[in-house]
Amino acid sequence: MLNEFGVFLTIVGTILGCGFFSGKEIVIFFSQFGQWSYLAIFLAFIFFFLIFKFLLNVSTLALKKIQSSKLFLIFNIANCIIFSAVMFACIRECFEISFVFQILILAIVVCLCVFILKNGFSVFSNFNKIFVPFMCLLFIVLLFNKFSFSFQANFLTSLPFPSIFYSLLYCALNGANNCLVISKLGQNLHSKQKTRIAFLSAFVLSIILLCANFTLLQNQDSFNSIMPFLSIFYGWQNLALKIVIFLGALTSLCSLTFNFRISLENVITNKLLLYFIAIVIPLIVSLFGFSFIVSFLEPIASVFSINVLIFFLITNSFVTKKSLKILKN
Repeated sequence: MLNEFGVFLTIVGTILGCGFFSGKEIVIFFSQFGQWSYLAIFLAFIFFFLIFKFLLNVSTLALKKIQSSKLFLIFNIANCIIFSAVMFACIRECFEISFVFQILILAIVVCLCVFILKNGFSVFSNFNKIFVPFMCLLFIVLLFNKFSFSFQANFLTSLPFPSIFYSLLYCALNGANNCLVISKLGQNLHSKQKTRIAFLSAFVLSIILLCANFTLLQNQDSFNSIMPFLSIFYGWQNLALKIVIFLGALTSLCSLTFNFRISLENVITNKLLLYFIAIVIPLIVSLFGFSFIVSFLEPIASVFSINVLIFFLITNSFVTKKSLKILKN
């Protein structure tokens, strides 16, 4: 059970990043559609469950074949760079106290990324076990302080189809960015464990998403803010939210860094080059700013993500059929 709980926390930690906790991702992919966003969240629960279940079930042989594909490598690295850039940009914009303080925070984050690149999964897993429960509970407490049941959300779009499409994009984007990490997590689990973890992860993510969306729909003036939730909370709540956003950025960066390591371990032997691709390039891209990357680059990356998941599906199906043929022969 402890192993299951660790895998569950790792999956949740990989999905809940600073884009989510800041509210920007939720506005773009869900809240902008008004009451249709509730339908989109319900579908997100189904999409997440199916994606997690599929990725946890990817065979070891298929995973090796996927990792050796140059096309997959290009798509996966591009996605990881964009998402890592989001995390770095968010950390910079979240702590606008002084330039020196920003540099100090980023230096700590970069050192953590380097540490994970060097030491691998055990450090990454232990980090999630400590911080993921804390940041999720603190975020829920903050949201409950803003709950009001006396408002009525409007259908901001006349048809549900855009919300359904964006829900699929959101799940594909997050699933594809963490596909190698989640697939690795499923290697030593049996079928029932994988189903339980997939369901629990999808359910918890959907509940947190539902609460966050409910709060945003009560504060639609915040939709145009760079970080909508930071414009809603004040005083100690604003500071607490910044801590949650920072921890969300850290857990996501840990996952993305580990993803870089898995993707490039058979391609790049030079550690300095690996550090440059995994850390320096995302830092440079983060200079475009948090709002620009989340609003424009993430939706583009989500299209790449669908291709990554399709590639996973085709490769795994092909390898499975081939293995069954060999067994029959």
